[in-house]
Amino acid sequence: MKKILLVLCLIFSFGISKQSLIVLDPASVEIIYLLGGEEQILGIAKMQNSVIEPKEKTSKLKSVGTFSNPSLEQIIALKPDIVVLSSYSLGLKENLERFHIKTIYLKADNLNEIAQNIQTLGNILGKEAKAKKIITEYQEKIKRLSEHPLNKKGVFLYSASPLMAFGQNTLPGDIFKTIGIDNIFKDIIGKRPVISQEYIFQANPEIILYGIRIHNQDDLLKANPMLNKTKTAQNRQMFYLNVHSLLRGSPTIVDKIEEIYKQISD
Repeated sequence: MKKILLVLCLIFSFGISKQSLIVLDPASVEIIYLLGGEEQILGIAKMQNSVIEPKEKTSKLKSVGTFSNPSLEQIIALKPDIVVLSSYSLGLKENLERFHIKTIYLKADNLNEIAQNIQTLGNILGKEAKAKKIITEYQEKIKRLSEHPLNKKGVFLYSASPLMAFGQNTLPGDIFKTIGIDNIFKDIIGKRPVISQEYIFQANPEIILYGIRIHNQDDLLKANPMLNKTKTAQNRQMFYLNVHSLLRGSPTIVDKIEEIYKQISD
């Protein structure tokens, strides 16, 4: 509700004229292109370890710094109506508003929030009908996946040393829930809690997914030898994922989920 009120305030404060945007959140850039509103983008924060789709177009957009270190000076110089913040740039909010530049932050800790973000950006861009179509297709794909749960027990690891996993109230946690994987850390407090290899050994998951700070299975097992004794390792049910794209709250995340589902179910 608070997000909807903010969007209405943004729209009414500028009337019906097109809003110029600086977009520091890569997921929002991808959504804006899907909505056909890219002409309203003045600049973006570039990624250092991944690309923003459609890369052949986003690579040509003006840069206002990197995702982790956007430039306040460059943003102000472009005089945007709205800046779409990321979790890494929330600290810019106060300074931007001192220059009378409005900001919005679109959280995406679950799949439903992604649909809400599509609608929010559709409202800002005047692309409500297109947003509705994208949301419908997105939700239909999620529904189809949820109708055939994998019914397995698993863990999604973030790093090997220290050993960290994604908790329930995260986007990976919601993906697990959607495709029918019981997250062995669903009751642990925190988004990426530090865990022990002994806990994983005792829980004996059927599936281990890993990525971000873990680049190969050998490194993971070398740092955490007890994992070799799990049925996951013995049955070769450990899967590497490009987690950068999976953590991005864009509707194309459904394609990544479908890839995971197929990889595990084959």
